[in-house]
Amino acid sequence: MVFLDPARLADLLTRLAEIDWGASRPALVAKLSPDVDDALVERLVTTLLDARIDGIAIANTTRERPADLHDANAAEAGGLSGRPLFAASTAMLARVRELTGERVTLIGIGGIASGADAYAKIRAGATAVQLYTALIYEGTALVTAIKRELARRLRSDGFGSVAAAAAAPAI
Repeated sequence: MVFLDPARLADLLTRLAEIDWGASRPALVAKLSPDVDDALVERLVTTLLDARIDGIAIANTTRERPADLHDANAAEAGGLSGRPLFAASTAMLARVRELTGERVTLIGIGGIASGADAYAKIRAGATAVQLYTALIYEGTALVTAIKRELARRLRSDGFGSVAAAAAAPAI
């Protein structure tokens, strides 16, 4: 939770900027938690943009537990990922897109298990998506299925690329 403090995050980013990377500087991507309120999201995004971050991944696992989650899981420690995170992470992605415009790459994370899910993240402003939980359950064939469905949706809505769809957020 240290880097949810904008001042500490700014200090880290300043230190990273001072490193002599030569020609091999890696892309710097920060991942935001879905468990922060809008005021803190604004401050964190401002800090990241001021530091000229290369990308922002939205959003990581949540410590929140939806009311409809089975009671036996309600007391579990650690982060919850996958489908229960989809709506909140997509809404946060759209908010971060509002704050950043097209100044930085946004990576949509949280509950992506289909081409429709990936498309929703893209229409919220993501130019890339990250799979994890669904990939564990569905295997690598899921990637091909998502690519095919995503391509159909892009064509159906008249977009020639993911970038074009991300540049015209619908959410």
